[in-house]
Amino acid sequence: MKGSTRVRGAAAILAGVIVVGTIGFMFIEEAGLLDAFYMTMITISTVGYSEVFPLSQAGEMFTVGLIVVGVGTLFYTAGAALEAAFENLIGRRGQARMTRSIEQLNDHYIICGFGRVGSATWELIEDRGASVLVLEGKPAAAQAARDAGALVLEDDATHNEALVAAGIDRARALIACVTADSDNLVIVLSAKALRPDLLVVARAAESESERKLYLAGADRVVAPQRVGAHRLASMAFQPELADFVDLVLQGNHVEFRVQQMQIHEDCTMIGMSLREAGIRQRSGAMILAVQDESRRLYLNPDPDLIITAGQVMVGIGTNDQIEKLNTLMTGAV
Repeated sequence: MKGSTRVRGAAAILAGVIVVGTIGFMFIEEAGLLDAFYMTMITISTVGYSEVFPLSQAGEMFTVGLIVVGVGTLFYTAGAALEAAFENLIGRRGQARMTRSIEQLNDHYIICGFGRVGSATWELIEDRGASVLVLEGKPAAAQAARDAGALVLEDDATHNEALVAAGIDRARALIACVTADSDNLVIVLSAKALRPDLLVVARAAESESERKLYLAGADRVVAPQRVGAHRLASMAFQPELADFVDLVLQGNHVEFRVQQMQIHEDCTMIGMSLREAGIRQRSGAMILAVQDESRRLYLNPDPDLIITAGQVMVGIGTNDQIEKLNTLMTGAV
């Protein structure tokens, strides 16, 4: 129970004790309303003032009971109020720390939603050492993300203000994976309106939502049910190939990575063909695909393909090989 809820509950009980005490004195001692209220207040507050009217034996017994119940309730209410104040102070400090952490983020991933898909996505990206921010509007899910160790902004991802607060202007990519496809659609529209160049990946629970998400501007759309069906079929028909895909994408057994890198304008390989650049010999990594500036994708590219600035290359190799390849892409000799 939150501190504010405890305070409201304790205050309601205290008010009930005051009402019962006032009515009790009025009934037992036939006191007036103001005198009965005054007697109740000095009794439960233990200030020690003398009675405003003599008490009968029944009134004395009632006063003893009122002291036991009223004083206990008063102290409980004061303690709850003090605890709520501390919680509020700690919460404000935590919010300030989180705000500073978000402001320091750069080239990070924004995950909208921390359900089954969002939590698994966060874990995979976190394991790769990348900066991740979870944007979640549901308090229970946001707390689950915090408990998992995620950096969390508790806000509605469908609002532009939340995306701005999440640092969308500095983000590397955004993943929209809340439960409702309609919300994912709004998130994609908002993200692309704020950052047209941002890579946006969206989840589609329904197959008919895929096209709508693409029309909204999503760069990639994933339908978990369809992906799961493809994986099941692949494992049944081509188990060896499925094992290889798991090996590369998950890296459970060897230190393999698949990574995309953009050709920097200072890259010394610009103007060379893939063959002339000798990427495999110089880095040890292999080029799986090349995407040009028109977003045309060349799978298993021709060795005579000319390297130009702005191209995106997809390489595969060990961590060291990928790091060497990335160095080549950014302009090293």
